[in-house]
Amino acid sequence: MVNKMKRFKLQGYSKWSDVMKNNKITDIQDPILEMEIDKHEFAEMYKEIVQELQGSEDVEEAYIDYYFTINPLKKYVLSFKGEKEKNAFYDIGIKKESVLSLQEIHEGENKKK
Repeated sequence: MVNKMKRFKLQGYSKWSDVMKNNKITDIQDPILEMEIDKHEFAEMYKEIVQELQGSEDVEEAYIDYYFTINPLKKYVLSFKGEKEKNAFYDIGIKKESVLSLQEIHEGENKKK
């Protein structure tokens, strides 16, 4: 039996809204926790960052496929392509002051001990 189900494929210049509309992608790798979380939870946690990923004709970094790829083992998960892309994604949040810096996260963890 041949699987005729179409797979979601990141096409060049996919927008964040494309990911949210697609029901084949359910989870996205969190840049801090390194684990997959529900895409709706991800969208809420990183709202100001993903708002930037709606595409711009002259800016490659404005598209989701610059940062993410479909996980080869879990086809329903978007994973960061690498450390460079993960850091670039997180840097958007730092610039928008919508996420804590890694230093602030580590300092917060140390204070809890």
